[in-house]
Amino acid sequence: MASRRRQQVSRTTVGGDLVMVMDGRAVTRTDRAARRLRRDLLVRLNDEVARRRLENPQPIPVRWSRTGRPVQSPDDVLGTAGLGKDGDVEDVPAFLKSLPKRQLVVLGAPGSGKSVCALLLARELLDSWQPEEPVPVLLSLSSWRPSVPLRTWLVRHIRQLSPGLGRGRLFRRDVARRLFDERRVMPVLDGLDELPEPLHRRAVEAIEALGAKRVPLLLTCRATEYEKVGDYLTKAAVVELEPVATGDAVTYLRGASADRGERWGTVFAALRKRPRSPLGRTLSTPLMLHMAATAYRAGSTDPGELLRGEEFRTRAGIEAHLLARYLPTLYAESSETAYGADEAQRYLAFVARRMHGDGTSDFAWWQVSSGVAGLLVGVAYGAVWGWFFYLLFGTLVGVMAGVIAGGCGIWAYAMVRGERRQVYIAKDALHGPRALLFRYAGVGVLAMLVTAALAGGGMSWWLRATFHLPVPEVMPYALLMGAGMGLAALLGSAWGSFQVSRTWLWMTGRLPWRLMKFLDDAHHVGVLRQTGAVYQFQHVRLQEQLSGEAGEPGPSEWSRRKAISVLDVEWPWRSKWLLPLVPTAAQFGFALGGLTVVAMINYLATSSVTLLYRSGAKPAESALVYCTGGGGNPAQDQSCTSIPVLTWTVRGRPAEAAVLRAAKSDVSASVAGVGGSLKAEGCAKAVVRAEWSVGGRVLRSVVLKNGEDLSEERMRVPHAVPYEGEPVSLALRRVDGETCDVKVAWTNPGLVTDIYRHARARFGEPAQG
Repeated sequence: MASRRRQQVSRTTVGGDLVMVMDGRAVTRTDRAARRLRRDLLVRLNDEVARRRLENPQPIPVRWSRTGRPVQSPDDVLGTAGLGKDGDVEDVPAFLKSLPKRQLVVLGAPGSGKSVCALLLARELLDSWQPEEPVPVLLSLSSWRPSVPLRTWLVRHIRQLSPGLGRGRLFRRDVARRLFDERRVMPVLDGLDELPEPLHRRAVEAIEALGAKRVPLLLTCRATEYEKVGDYLTKAAVVELEPVATGDAVTYLRGASADRGERWGTVFAALRKRPRSPLGRTLSTPLMLHMAATAYRAGSTDPGELLRGEEFRTRAGIEAHLLARYLPTLYAESSETAYGADEAQRYLAFVARRMHGDGTSDFAWWQVSSGVAGLLVGVAYGAVWGWFFYLLFGTLVGVMAGVIAGGCGIWAYAMVRGERRQVYIAKDALHGPRALLFRYAGVGVLAMLVTAALAGGGMSWWLRATFHLPVPEVMPYALLMGAGMGLAALLGSAWGSFQVSRTWLWMTGRLPWRLMKFLDDAHHVGVLRQTGAVYQFQHVRLQEQLSGEAGEPGPSEWSRRKAISVLDVEWPWRSKWLLPLVPTAAQFGFALGGLTVVAMINYLATSSVTLLYRSGAKPAESALVYCTGGGGNPAQDQSCTSIPVLTWTVRGRPAEAAVLRAAKSDVSASVAGVGGSLKAEGCAKAVVRAEWSVGGRVLRSVVLKNGEDLSEERMRVPHAVPYEGEPVSLALRRVDGETCDVKVAWTNPGLVTDIYRHARARFGEPAQG
């Protein structure tokens, strides 16, 4: 038996890179990474070709020719003067390799087979790949945004398509970047037209910058959209896909039919007789040709109906008919799907309408949103904060706080959702839909726990500090607050909103209960394709048909630009981990802001009882006037505030007490202290004792030295005192023994009410004298 020849292998390091010398030929880490990438991509593309039946029984014959549009540089600049001017799609790989710049743009009409051309080209290049050639990497350009440099976006997707490149000791973490920088990969960028229109020019500029670095590439786009951009790739040759010839269409339909085209006899005769008829023009596009073959694949169908009826007299009517038959046929033929054709079409129509409303060709789970989710978020915030303010201030303030907090929560939810749902997800997310959903479930639970801990702990501390309550009495309130705020945070998170929305949409029959399984199922059937964390319809025309785009308004230009501007914000890598917390922070912040307004209004409305002089030691009455506007000229001031000041002259003997009355007769409050400020001046060593009494009970007693100014905080009482409008007595007595006079001024005389009167009664700390 012949023995195998043993390879001679040695290892060395050159420039920090490990080089393996195998039988005299150097193989670097980058070489091995290119092989690994090629292997992984070939498996993916073979699976995609088989799943979409692109070679069952044979590819649709499509021809191409050099474009006559003004979208490319002259042949002498490109070096393409002696190259072919047309050919079959199967010749595109050879034509691309023959281009001096190795850059090509493939244009075509809607449904002309651009994406299939890109897929088959990438597969063919991978199949015949040699180690010295770049590895073609097929990518959907619709997920790119200018905020992420195109080079960075490409490198990240290379890592996604071949996860093994970033693992183990064989490859370094930067191997994907090195593959790109050393021009060992060729981007095959499919669907420039699937980007929002305002981004077309920026995308072409970014791709042109890659071309300036001699990066080989291929780009596909609808012909009219590429021409409207205004700019073009100056180093790329441009070809256009031509309509399918009548003879080729007949050959394809005959080969795709189980009875070798016997049922298509009348259709074939009509096509040969009138190739430019509505039916002939419809079946001249690979997309409609494929859909016709699929729709009438079953032996029980009659393709001859395409020649009968009013609906088939126009191309639009024939296309609508084929699109309408396409989904039922796919789902009827699939033995593995768990969904019937009718319900699948209903669910996919909802998905298509959502994509159309968002102005995008991408669909992801975080786009599933309903008003019910926002309403529940508002109810959660309103219930928690309404309950809390009810404990503190009573029913009226509690209801008002609940309404405002709930409204702020709904508004904040709408702000971070709406057309800007992508704010939840980093634009360069490389995880699959399920993996990303699982990650955001963890983020939602984390947000819930953190919010619950902060809210519950904060309430516990505040209740103990304000009302001097023991821990056992505080815990029930803290737990309720934490649970309520945690639930609100979970509902407002990306994952929580998705769960609430999908449940509601399932209950109303618009989406299935197991949405992710349905999307996977649609991907398996061939209706959707998966790109990173998003899904796309295999055919844009199918999305347009299901969404009713021709008859329904799309998103406004303002909505499109708003979505684009938000997507255009690049988050620094150090702070990207904060991105999932944006919904919780925004909703909590807006709710808290609204409650702050409620608390301020309540404080200003109930924080003081104004006192007026009534009898006894008569003070000198004056006022401090504060004005705004007018540049300091009182004659031009627009708004002025007058603050009363009562001033007593206290001599070397005790003064008589002054009696003051409340400005309003129907006062009923709980007094927490003396309001305003008290100041003594005029006698260097003067010391005055000020003592306030209500109904014969001493309210507060303070000692005031000359030059000292006592603020409201220093005139608080240990416990709140009930007050029903009785006269308030102020006694000023000298306790220093000096003979000089001292003036005592009471600015803004009044009593400070206890705004927590309801809470003290509830918590067992009633107002007391």
